[in-house]
Amino acid sequence: MITFNYDYVKPKTLDEALEALQEENSFPILGGTDLIVKMRADRIKPKLVVDLKGIDELFHVDFSKEEGLVFGAGLKLNVLAEEFGYIKEYFPTLYQGIRVVGGYQTRNRATVVGNICNASPASDTAPALLTYNAKVNIVSSKGGRTVELKNFFKGPGKTVLEKGEIVKSIFIPYEGDSIGRYYKVSRIKAVDLSTIGVALTVIDPEGKRDIRVALASVAPTPVRVFKAEEFIKDKELTPENVEEFAQIIQDSVNPITDARGTAEYRKRMAKILPIKLLREMKMIKEGL
Repeated sequence: MITFNYDYVKPKTLDEALEALQEENSFPILGGTDLIVKMRADRIKPKLVVDLKGIDELFHVDFSKEEGLVFGAGLKLNVLAEEFGYIKEYFPTLYQGIRVVGGYQTRNRATVVGNICNASPASDTAPALLTYNAKVNIVSSKGGRTVELKNFFKGPGKTVLEKGEIVKSIFIPYEGDSIGRYYKVSRIKAVDLSTIGVALTVIDPEGKRDIRVALASVAPTPVRVFKAEEFIKDKELTPENVEEFAQIIQDSVNPITDARGTAEYRKRMAKILPIKLLREMKMIKEGL
């Protein structure tokens, strides 16, 4: 039986929390859906758990078309999806990614920031955030910095976060009206990690039409496929062009075989799913 032996603090200010996180083997907690699992699995043994739920500024949300969307690290998944209608309206791909993370009870506890800081290749929110050019605002007792999400992940379970740093908030620029889909294939319909996840966002679909695509569970980190985006830019969405677009996506991923699916299946679906999503959004001129 695993026993836990650690100190616990619940700071009221961000400065107090950042100071506490300088302690050796200290870990922050908000939702705890990843940290507690790792503790129970004996993968980590904290000496100090720093509870961030008492810090008001981590629960701030603000949106305008001029300034974009900023939401703090403390916002739960269900709160973001259910209480802020502009997320569904202006960032629909993110909304859909949020809605398929775990089960409803998990989403009552888990946060988007926790989902990306866990750095799972199977993250359901990361692909959508990547298509919206999201940035993470990082702070420590030494100061702050902003990192584009595409540069945030370093490998499975690894990010650019250094000792004592936390993600304070996520920023998403508003780049115009968009349509989008996030589609997740998993072994069961709910409460399971993705075998493959595909986020496809179309910025300004009635104008310049900027198509963006990112995937989960096909590489060591969630990935955005810029090469495919460049190919389809300014091209008509004919069946032939969409086929080539999807082929580039397939060629850009290097999945593995694990308990959730084979590399061959993931690679095949990396081509099929983007076509499916474009068809659902009625973007293809002559159906495939």
